[in-house]
Amino acid sequence: MKKLTLILFFVLLAVSWVMAQSWVPPGDTLGAHNNGGRGCAGCHAPHSGNAGSGGETIGSSATGAPVSEGGNTGDYHLWATDMSIITQETLQVGGGYDTGGAGYTVYLNGANSAAGAGTGVQWAASSPPVVAGIASCLSCHDGNVSKGAMMTGKAYEQAWNLLPTSGNAKELGQQLYGAGSIPTWLGNDGGTLGDYLNDHPVGPSVNYNDLAYPNTNTTTTFGLGFFGLTYAPSGNPFAPITWTATGTYAEFLANYGAPAVNSMVIDSVNTVPYVVCTTCHNQHYMNVYQSPSGSGTNLAAINLGPGNYATYFFVNSPYNPGAAWTPKLAPSTTQFCRQCHFGQSNENLGTTGVGTAY
Repeated sequence: MKKLTLILFFVLLAVSWVMAQSWVPPGDTLGAHNNGGRGCAGCHAPHSGNAGSGGETIGSSATGAPVSEGGNTGDYHLWATDMSIITQETLQVGGGYDTGGAGYTVYLNGANSAAGAGTGVQWAASSPPVVAGIASCLSCHDGNVSKGAMMTGKAYEQAWNLLPTSGNAKELGQQLYGAGSIPTWLGNDGGTLGDYLNDHPVGPSVNYNDLAYPNTNTTTTFGLGFFGLTYAPSGNPFAPITWTATGTYAEFLANYGAPAVNSMVIDSVNTVPYVVCTTCHNQHYMNVYQSPSGSGTNLAAINLGPGNYATYFFVNSPYNPGAAWTPKLAPSTTQFCRQCHFGQSNENLGTTGVGTAY
């Protein structure tokens, strides 16, 4: 009996070694968000917010007309880029599948409410995550009405040749991305100014009930709940959401995990978990995802082994286009999307024995 116990111990230890990752980032972990050398103060001015970072008091609209940059100048987490211009906007972000190509409306102005999106859903004014997780990001990454960022509009990893050049032996030497610039401005990406329909949808309408493309919602079980992922709101927009996974979604967790889903948010009005920019991106880690140890209600810690995983573009999950994938190991770049687009996962289709190439 003791011998059997000892054998099981070493088997479990070997499994933990296999799962744990020790990715070493190829450069400074803050990467692009070193802000041209200004560092943390480029986003979080320790004194006087936007004024302390040298911000203008008068900005310019998309037509060139002067616009006052009053309002928020750093009162919200010492934010060093003025948000008052972008928070005057109403954006139509991508969607297409359920919206007939019209996308989803994101109201960044708290005076508006989303007609038809639930019952009297209020946005920015009563939804702190919309301000913190969307408006603050767009104050740098808009490039259309909000132009205060020290950015070139080209992905940092691409500009510094930090992207992997091959996915596996068959592609050795082939560049995984083309010669064109990977854009970093959502509202000014080389096409029509102010076109956000080609950007991933965000906001309270993009919530747990509407996830799991292809659409498998029924009259009783919605979104990811159809596949076994359920949640219990905390009642506090800043407290973790309690998640429970069974069935095919639990199988997926064993093969990848769900760090991005775990970063969905709620607020006092929009109590169904929804997607913001910081659901899919962690603005503080450009090239590494650090998985916590342990398990429980935090999906980031369920089955995904502790350690550092390769990622790019500040993605808030393992996301490595250079992973050595095989037919039996799905690229982490694919698995990342399947966290929400679960209808296209191997587990949902009954395919077993396919893990993840990190």
